[in-house]
Amino acid sequence: MVAPNPQSKLAGPSRPLGTPEIPQFFLPGGPGAGTYSPRLYGAATIHFGDKRRHVDEKRQVAFTVPLEAATRTVDWEGATAVDVKPGQLLKEPPAAGSGYLPLPKGAMELKSFTRWAKNFDRWLARTQRLDVPPKPDAPPDAPSAIGPKRGGVSVELVAIVWELA
Repeated sequence: MVAPNPQSKLAGPSRPLGTPEIPQFFLPGGPGAGTYSPRLYGAATIHFGDKRRHVDEKRQVAFTVPLEAATRTVDWEGATAVDVKPGQLLKEPPAAGSGYLPLPKGAMELKSFTRWAKNFDRWLARTQRLDVPPKPDAPPDAPSAIGPKRGGVSVELVAIVWELA
């Protein structure tokens, strides 16, 4: 038997809509019944380049961060990589849920949401790395990973997504 989620008591019967400027989608899949939990979703294309090493590679990434009712700031350091690309997100729920957990106030304010999106861009530029072979003349302890090239982070979408848990 599964223990009840204490947050499910906070669930309401309908999805909190927020402001229309902030996109909302549903993640595909799920167990088929349960409560929808809000997450912040970010997707981007990262361009890595190093002429001296003949590296020119692009990588598509997507991450989610849980949004709790008390969330004021989003810490992308706790993000989880997901395989769902923006084109796979659903506009309608994939299954009937028993309710929706509340959205934090910031997820319904364009100013806060915009700040969260900018932080996603900065976090990607700081944390994403591509392993590359070391230069032939490099010392053994030389770094063998590079970050995105300057201007190499292209955010495609930051949105609220609902996940059926």
